[in-house]
Amino acid sequence: MARIKLEGSNAVSETLLIPLYARAIEQRQAEPLVRDPLAAALMERIDYDWGRIKLAGHDLVATVVRLREFDRMTRDFLGKNPAATVVHIGCGLDTRFQRVAERNGRVRWFDVDLPDVIALRKQLLPESERNRYVACSVFEPAWMDEVDAPGAGPFLFVAEAVLVYFEEAPVRDLFVALRRRFPGAELVTDGATPLTVWLDNLHLIFTGSAARIRWGLKDPRDVERWSPGIRLLESFYYFDRPEPRMGLPTWFRHIPGMSKGTGIHRYRLGGAQDPSIAA
Repeated sequence: MARIKLEGSNAVSETLLIPLYARAIEQRQAEPLVRDPLAAALMERIDYDWGRIKLAGHDLVATVVRLREFDRMTRDFLGKNPAATVVHIGCGLDTRFQRVAERNGRVRWFDVDLPDVIALRKQLLPESERNRYVACSVFEPAWMDEVDAPGAGPFLFVAEAVLVYFEEAPVRDLFVALRRRFPGAELVTDGATPLTVWLDNLHLIFTGSAARIRWGLKDPRDVERWSPGIRLLESFYYFDRPEPRMGLPTWFRHIPGMSKGTGIHRYRLGGAQDPSIAA
């Protein structure tokens, strides 16, 4: 099978390839934190100089830990709502559907990303009846029409390592739009404090990455003030379940600005009985 070459004009970026690379490398561990047998095969299909990815080992492990927790929260939601609709925002080349939902048999799953990314994804991972692709920016409302349907069941929106690259205003508008369109839905996303954003951007500059983080979140409960009905359900921080391979200094956990610098947050977006939905 011919390998797929990524051209310089292609919109595919390192933020798309790094998670795939991290998942593939993780499979070499005797006990990988996340089992993803497709990762290495996908990586092999792409004609790319993977040596250009200059991330230290602890950064790759942190990427996998983040993915593990997104998987965990997704599984938890599907365990309670097996016939739900899951929308993976900024899906990239992730294989979350295959990892957590393919055997479910009832879930409706949509992977949403920019047209160039979806075009590449279709070459590597063809759509299936229950796993459909939507080529659209998440900030364009047209994709909501595609995933919505009468009696679709509870909705879960998963946005891993995507919203942080945008300013707060469009992120806030997205939360509000989802609350109004899909009352009672849940959304899982990651966020970092302004200090951590600054430190992470310094790290990105040092590693030669062109990516920059834009959205800082002092406290995950600040999102609750964006619109009535939004509620924080849970948060995960790396010191909640320290992974030894990340090499985190133990004294970091005693400094709130460091121990809670980056988190994964799960929100409920209003509810069917929320009187503010019509506002």
